Amino acid sequence: MRICLLAIGALSLLAACTQDKTTSHADGYAGLEITVYEAETIVTMNPDQPRARYVATGDGRILAVSASIEEISSALDGAAFTFDRQFAGKVLMPGLIDPHLHPMMAFLLPMHFITPEGWDLPSGVSAPSRNPEDYHARLSSALGADEATTPFFTWGYHQLWHGPIDRTALDAIAPARPVIVWHRSFHEVILNSAAMKLFSLDTREAYDLAMRDSGADPAHGDFDKGHFFETGLAAALPPMRPYILSPMRLNAGFDAMKQMMRENGVTMIADMATGLFAGFEPERALIDAAFGEASGNPARVMLVPDANSVIRKAGSVAAAVDYVTAQARDKSRRVFVNNRIKLFADGAFFSQYMQMGPPGYDDGHQGKWINPPEEFEEYARAFWNAGVTIHWHVNGDAGLDAVLDVVEALQTETPRDDHRLTLEHLGYSREDQNTRIAALGVLVSAQPNYVYVLSDKYAERGLGYERASQISRLGSLEDKSIKLALHSDLTMAPVDPLFLAWIAANRKTMEGSVMAPEERLSLDKALRAVTIDAAYVLGLEEEIGSIEAGKRADFAVLDADPYQLGASALNDIGVWGVVFKGRAYPAQ
Repeated sequence: MRICLLAIGALSLLAACTQDKTTSHADGYAGLEITVYEAETIVTMNPDQPRARYVATGDGRILAVSASIEEISSALDGAAFTFDRQFAGKVLMPGLIDPHLHPMMAFLLPMHFITPEGWDLPSGVSAPSRNPEDYHARLSSALGADEATTPFFTWGYHQLWHGPIDRTALDAIAPARPVIVWHRSFHEVILNSAAMKLFSLDTREAYDLAMRDSGADPAHGDFDKGHFFETGLAAALPPMRPYILSPMRLNAGFDAMKQMMRENGVTMIADMATGLFAGFEPERALIDAAFGEASGNPARVMLVPDANSVIRKAGSVAAAVDYVTAQARDKSRRVFVNNRIKLFADGAFFSQYMQMGPPGYDDGHQGKWINPPEEFEEYARAFWNAGVTIHWHVNGDAGLDAVLDVVEALQTETPRDDHRLTLEHLGYSREDQNTRIAALGVLVSAQPNYVYVLSDKYAERGLGYERASQISRLGSLEDKSIKLALHSDLTMAPVDPLFLAWIAANRKTMEGSVMAPEERLSLDKALRAVTIDAAYVLGLEEEIGSIEAGKRADFAVLDADPYQLGASALNDIGVWGVVFKGRAYPAQ
């Protein structure tokens, strides 16, 4: 006979939990350590069974889900299990998913934050800085009066709040110490003269050589200002690598990132451009050491190679396609690849370098291309024809026109029914473009934090109120039944899917404005965008994203039911931690 091991009495269930060993399911469960978790409610995100109270797990998988312990016992056919009531007063949801961030950008987390919005980091709270006087005071204070020679890194500067800063201004604050100001967009750095010298970029000849060797667009840098942006950032990265990717800094960043993930119920992330900083293989090794099996970290990481770095390493587009398609795919591993590639179109939304159509920018400046259309069309065609799923960074409506033209051409030349090509970020799109996205069967992974941080400021400068209020037109996408996900693009936003869902469902800015309320996501769509629809965007909907038999036993443990509290309270829901592969991991 096989007896249920109950953590509480429930003796009346013993008969229901007892079965002859000849039972086929019981034999199938032989040797499994099965745990049945009870919750106040289980939000499954499975429309066929939206609610439950009990979930049975074994060998890292979900074995059964039900509203009653009797049904769970029947489903297990008498197999022995441990009855765990530690979540009896809490809510289980599928493990939350952040489908676009950059684990290697964890090196930013130990930097000194001075940002327009506040940050709650494992190291402490960083208050917002929203004017030039405050920024300069905080930067000067952080630098101190000492004569330290070690490089000082700070992240979060943005000219629209903090005013202009260049090499000369930084020299006045720190004439001897190397200072690196990393822009809030991440796509830009500004160096003082001491940093230019430290990194051997302090002569025009050395600067020009670095720009040329990195393949940077010459227009994407300014030697006199110590400014490197978009493709020009690649010229400044190599000499900075020993500092930003030092084991001490990187491991501290990884630890902070993993803590943020547990605190916010995240059990799945995707690195959307592996290889961006040090090449695909070196980064895969670093991420695997930090997040893989040996780390014990309760989360999965899907690696999506950066097309530009893979092509440079392989020597040709064709060789890069061969390399990507030859990668082994093992979704059972904590760190894995899944036949995907990341392409780039226009520049950063936080920098106002996205390519905007008429009327353009109200101050007359021009957007930038990371890869120009003729180049990304070549890359896209090669990967598309090889059956690789494309994730495409695009931000402005002019950039989107160019990308959709290529997608339409590819779908005409070589039709693919389930291509799952995904637009990453989609900062600003027109209504006609959203209709076109739907017609082409394209998916969207959106960055709603643009609304929260940037809408008010971009209404004042750059886009004007009409377009700035319509950043991230997600309600239009929902109306057209387009599957979409929400992502942080850490450090463009915290690793906090419920915060992202709150922004998308409320469209409130950090100043308290409500922008284009008709573009709000419904509560259900916002929650799907960080669970089952995010899984679909990553091609993992058969593995994760909902709580149903056969899927991975990965859950977020919440203090309250988001459907009961409603959209306005999503950002206030406490998170106990996660269950990963059937095992509980508290956030603290």
